[in-house]
Formats: sequence, structure tokens, C-alpha cells
Amino acid sequence: MTGVPLTEVEYRMWSEWVEDEYGLCFGPERRALLRARLEPRRAALGMESFEQLLFHVKLHPARDEERARLVPHLTNNESYFCREGGSLEVIRGEVLPALRERLGPSGELRVLSAACSTGEEAYTLAILARESDPGDRPRVRVTGMDVDPAALERARGGVYGEHAFRGTKPGFRERWFERDGERWKVRPELAAAVSFRAGNLVDPAWARGLPPQHLVLCRNVLIYFGPVGLKRAAQSLFDVLAPGGYLFLGHAESLRHVPLPFAFERRSGALFYRRPEADA
Repeated sequence: MTGVPLTEVEYRMWSEWVEDEYGLCFGPERRALLRARLEPRRAALGMESFEQLLFHVKLHPARDEERARLVPHLTNNESYFCREGGSLEVIRGEVLPALRERLGPSGELRVLSAACSTGEEAYTLAILARESDPGDRPRVRVTGMDVDPAALERARGGVYGEHAFRGTKPGFRERWFERDGERWKVRPELAAAVSFRAGNLVDPAWARGLPPQHLVLCRNVLIYFGPVGLKRAAQSLFDVLAPGGYLFLGHAESLRHVPLPFAFERRSGALFYRRPEADA
């Protein structure tokens, strides 16, 4: 190990603050990981201890900017196009047709990628909507939300390397992206259907100004949350869903112990939740 140690007191202070602020749980078995995540910022700022770094992040006049620099070290930004295909097939074959029938051709189908990272999932959802109905009726609007400003900047740029397409079928990349040197850029007609915004799942304010969403994906995020953060995030996801709306989590995630009136449904290759209808 290089650098300074993360003492027991510092570990408790940091783990409590990170869970309260971002919902992320760094239990005792992840203490070394927390230290490794914090070390680059401590070293970059030339601070002598992790306690000093915490005071800096919490109290410095430019703490918002410093937190923005710290967040990418705390979160996992692993993403790629067409991830977890079983869920996507259920969305394509069942969810989107049902929502289109409900909304009619003049409505607006609103889709949210919560904790969208660098944008692959949000663009995947826009592509899925276009491929399932090339006429785009009703109009589909996809929103990507994430706590990491650096990830959001990359998402808005819409430029990706070969690795991001490792889960796609032949022809996918050429159909929806155009060459940008050695990389690939989202085509303008696709980018026009997707927007991105900053937000923290454990802060209810993230959904302020966002209209009710008919389909929400929040995958492979809640697995890193502690019990308190999970309840806060689940409540905010419930609140942002339109009545009858669909919520897809990752395969390893569950809301079983969260006291919210979600209806749980299972399909071959996919699990999802629904918010009850308003008159239920």
C-alpha cells in the first residue's frame, strides 16, 4: 500500500458520510476499497490524512467543485450498449407496445435511465424505442440522470470506443452511429431524443421538474447502497414513476424489504416492478 493509512476513526467518518451523501455502503469488508478510491484525491491535494480530506470536502468554500472531482472515484461507471438483453427484450416485446397503446399516437412516452453513467443505457433505450416503432408514435423522450458530472459530460458528447459495443449485434453500431476518427458518435437524429441531467438518487430533489416517467431503468446501482440509502432511492424512484409505470433493476437487486406498494412481476429473463394505477 502506498500513501497514508486510513485509520479506524477516519474509516468510520468517511463511510458514514459517503452513505449519507450518496447512499453508497462501504462496509468493513470494503474498507481497503474505500481507501483506494479516496487516495488519488488525497495525493492530488497533497493532504497528510484522510481526515483532512474529509474536512476539505465538507467545509471548503469550493466544496461543490471538490465533490464533483471526488464522485468519479467513489462510483462505478462500467457501462455498455444493450446490457442485460433479457430485460431489453421484455421492454421491446411487451412494455413499449403496452405503453404505446395506453398513450395513443398523440402522447409522449417518457423513459428514464437513472444512474445512467456515460449514457450507453439511455441511448440504448432510445434505439430500442425507434426500432420497435420507426414512426416514433407516440414521441419518445429519454432522460439520463447521474450524480457524476464527468460521466454526464461524456454522455452528452455521445462518442464511444469499440469496447462500448461489445454487447451489440452486427449492424447496430453502423445503423445508429457515425465514424468519429477511431471512435463512434451518436447520430444527430438519435441524440435529439435523449437529454441528460445531474441528480443524486438519495436526494429527492433530483426529480424536481421531471414529469412522471412511464419506464425507468435503474440497474446495477442499488446493489452498492446501504439500507437507508436504498429506502431513500426506492422512494424517489416510486415517486417519479407515472401510475402503472414500469421499473427495471439489475438482476442482483431487489426491493423486497422496501415498504412501498410496488407490484412485482417476472418474465423469462427479466424481473421488474410496477407502480399501481392511481385508483388501485
